[in-house]
Amino acid sequence: MSKFIITTCLLLFWAFYEMSGGADFEPLERKVVAKAPVTDLPEPTVVVAQAPRPAPIAAPVAEITTASYTPELVIIPAPEPVVEDVTLASAETTVVEDPLIIHQVAGEWVNMRDGPSTSFSVLDTLPRGTKAEILEVNGDGWAQIRLIDSGKTGWMAERLLSAG
Repeated sequence: MSKFIITTCLLLFWAFYEMSGGADFEPLERKVVAKAPVTDLPEPTVVVAQAPRPAPIAAPVAEITTASYTPELVIIPAPEPVVEDVTLASAETTVVEDPLIIHQVAGEWVNMRDGPSTSFSVLDTLPRGTKAEILEVNGDGWAQIRLIDSGKTGWMAERLLSAG
Protein backbone atom coordinates (compact mmCIF):
# COMPACT_ATOMS: atom_id res chain seq x y z
CA MET A 1 0.00 0.00 0.00
CA SER A 2 2.83 2.40 0.82
CA LYS A 3 4.45 1.71 -2.58
CA PHE A 4 1.18 2.69 -4.25
CA ILE A 5 0.99 5.98 -2.30
CA ILE A 6 4.62 6.88 -3.04
CA THR A 7 4.21 6.05 -6.75
CA THR A 8 1.03 8.12 -6.98
CA CYS A 9 2.70 11.13 -5.32
CA LEU A 10 5.69 10.95 -7.64
CA LEU A 11 3.40 10.73 -10.66
CA LEU A 12 1.41 13.79 -9.51
CA PHE A 13 4.59 15.82 -8.85
CA TRP A 14 5.95 14.93 -12.32
CA ALA A 15 2.60 15.86 -13.99
CA PHE A 16 2.54 19.24 -12.21
CA TYR A 17 6.17 19.90 -13.21
CA GLU A 18 5.45 19.16 -16.87
CA MET A 19 2.23 21.19 -16.95
CA SER A 20 4.00 24.23 -15.54
CA GLY A 21 6.58 24.23 -18.31
CA GLY A 22 9.13 21.68 -17.16
CA ALA A 23 12.79 22.61 -17.73
CA ASP A 24 11.77 25.45 -20.07
CA PHE A 25 9.82 27.28 -17.35
CA GLU A 26 10.70 30.95 -16.99
CA PRO A 27 8.81 33.01 -14.46
CA LEU A 28 7.32 36.29 -15.64
CA GLU A 29 9.18 39.39 -14.61
CA ARG A 30 7.59 41.56 -12.00
CA LYS A 31 6.85 45.09 -12.91
CA VAL A 32 7.69 47.42 -10.05
CA VAL A 33 5.59 50.53 -9.92
CA ALA A 34 7.25 53.54 -8.31
CA LYS A 35 5.53 54.92 -5.26
CA ALA A 36 3.95 58.31 -5.55
CA PRO A 37 5.70 60.98 -3.50
CA VAL A 38 3.97 61.75 -0.23
CA THR A 39 2.97 65.39 0.10
CA ASP A 40 1.94 67.17 3.24
CA LEU A 41 -1.79 66.76 3.65
CA PRO A 42 -3.83 69.09 5.84
CA GLU A 43 -4.94 67.72 9.22
CA PRO A 44 -8.49 66.32 8.96
CA THR A 45 -11.20 68.20 10.84
CA VAL A 46 -13.52 66.21 13.08
CA VAL A 47 -17.08 67.46 13.43
CA VAL A 48 -19.32 65.84 16.05
CA ALA A 49 -23.02 66.02 15.26
CA GLN A 50 -25.58 65.46 17.96
CA ALA A 51 -28.97 64.00 17.18
CA PRO A 52 -31.98 65.60 18.87
CA ARG A 53 -33.23 63.66 21.89
CA PRO A 54 -36.73 62.21 21.52
CA ALA A 55 -39.44 63.46 23.85
CA PRO A 56 -40.32 61.07 26.69
CA ILE A 57 -43.40 58.92 26.07
CA ALA A 58 -45.94 58.47 28.84
CA ALA A 59 -46.45 54.79 29.64
CA PRO A 60 -49.96 53.51 30.39
CA VAL A 61 -50.62 52.72 34.03
CA ALA A 62 -51.64 49.14 34.80
CA GLU A 63 -54.28 48.54 37.44
CA ILE A 64 -53.93 45.44 39.64
CA THR A 65 -56.99 43.82 41.08
CA THR A 66 -56.76 41.11 43.74
CA ALA A 67 -59.23 38.29 44.16
CA SER A 68 -59.61 35.62 46.78
CA TYR A 69 -61.31 32.24 46.90
CA THR A 70 -62.13 30.23 49.96
CA PRO A 71 -63.32 26.70 49.20
CA GLU A 72 -66.15 25.30 51.27
CA LEU A 73 -65.63 21.99 52.99
CA VAL A 74 -68.39 19.56 52.09
CA ILE A 75 -68.65 16.36 54.12
CA ILE A 76 -70.42 13.46 52.46
CA PRO A 77 -71.35 10.68 54.86
CA ALA A 78 -70.18 7.21 53.85
CA PRO A 79 -72.91 4.62 53.36
CA GLU A 80 -73.13 2.01 56.07
CA PRO A 81 -72.00 -1.46 55.01
CA VAL A 82 -74.71 -4.01 54.42
CA VAL A 83 -74.13 -7.26 56.29
CA GLU A 84 -75.90 -10.34 54.99
CA ASP A 85 -76.11 -13.64 56.76
CA VAL A 86 -74.41 -16.16 54.55
CA THR A 87 -74.54 -19.85 55.29
CA LEU A 88 -72.48 -22.36 53.40
CA ALA A 89 -74.23 -25.23 51.74
CA SER A 90 -71.47 -27.62 52.64
CA ALA A 91 -68.45 -27.47 54.86
CA GLU A 92 -66.20 -28.97 52.21
CA THR A 93 -64.27 -26.61 49.96
CA THR A 94 -62.33 -27.68 46.96
CA VAL A 95 -59.29 -25.72 45.94
CA VAL A 96 -58.77 -25.77 42.20
CA GLU A 97 -55.28 -24.77 41.19
CA ASP A 98 -54.67 -23.04 37.92
CA PRO A 99 -53.43 -25.53 35.40
CA LEU A 100 -49.74 -25.04 34.65
CA ILE A 101 -48.99 -23.28 31.43
CA ILE A 102 -45.88 -25.00 30.21
CA HIS A 103 -43.41 -23.08 28.07
CA GLN A 104 -40.40 -24.37 26.19
CA VAL A 105 -37.00 -22.84 25.61
CA ALA A 106 -37.08 -21.58 22.03
CA GLY A 107 -33.38 -20.83 21.53
CA GLU A 108 -30.36 -23.09 21.30
CA TRP A 109 -28.51 -23.26 24.63
CA VAL A 110 -30.06 -20.33 26.49
CA ASN A 111 -28.58 -19.07 29.77
CA MET A 112 -30.77 -19.19 32.88
CA ARG A 113 -29.53 -16.45 35.21
CA ASP A 114 -29.64 -15.58 38.90
CA GLY A 115 -31.47 -12.28 38.23
CA PRO A 116 -33.30 -10.31 35.50
CA SER A 117 -30.28 -8.96 33.59
CA THR A 118 -27.19 -10.18 31.76
CA SER A 119 -25.11 -8.77 34.62
CA PHE A 120 -26.27 -11.65 36.87
CA SER A 121 -24.39 -14.95 36.97
CA VAL A 122 -25.41 -17.92 34.81
CA LEU A 123 -27.05 -20.72 36.83
CA ASP A 124 -27.54 -23.18 33.97
CA THR A 125 -27.50 -23.34 30.18
CA LEU A 126 -30.71 -24.86 28.83
CA PRO A 127 -31.08 -26.67 25.50
CA ARG A 128 -33.98 -26.07 23.09
CA GLY A 129 -37.21 -27.71 24.23
CA THR A 130 -36.56 -27.58 27.99
CA LYS A 131 -39.95 -27.27 29.72
CA ALA A 132 -40.46 -24.46 32.25
CA GLU A 133 -43.23 -22.65 34.12
CA ILE A 134 -43.28 -18.81 34.15
CA LEU A 135 -43.54 -17.48 37.71
CA GLU A 136 -43.19 -13.75 37.04
CA VAL A 137 -42.52 -11.36 34.15
CA ASN A 138 -40.96 -7.96 34.84
CA GLY A 139 -41.33 -4.86 32.66
CA ASP A 140 -37.88 -5.25 31.07
CA GLY A 141 -38.69 -8.48 29.20
CA TRP A 142 -37.25 -10.94 31.73
CA ALA A 143 -39.25 -13.92 33.03
CA GLN A 144 -38.64 -15.80 36.26
CA ILE A 145 -39.03 -19.48 35.47
CA ARG A 146 -39.09 -22.83 37.29
CA LEU A 147 -37.84 -25.87 35.41
CA ILE A 148 -40.40 -28.67 35.31
CA ASP A 149 -37.80 -31.49 35.47
CA SER A 150 -35.52 -30.25 38.26
CA GLY A 151 -37.53 -27.51 40.01
CA LYS A 152 -34.65 -24.99 39.68
CA THR A 153 -35.71 -21.34 39.44
CA GLY A 154 -33.95 -18.58 37.56
CA TRP A 155 -34.42 -15.75 35.07
CA MET A 156 -34.44 -15.83 31.28
CA ALA A 157 -35.31 -13.40 28.50
CA GLU A 158 -39.04 -13.83 27.88
CA ARG A 159 -38.62 -13.71 24.10
CA LEU A 160 -36.62 -16.96 24.29
CA LEU A 161 -39.63 -18.89 25.65
CA SER A 162 -42.44 -20.29 23.51
CA ALA A 163 -45.83 -21.63 24.60
CA GLY A 164 -46.29 -25.32 24.38
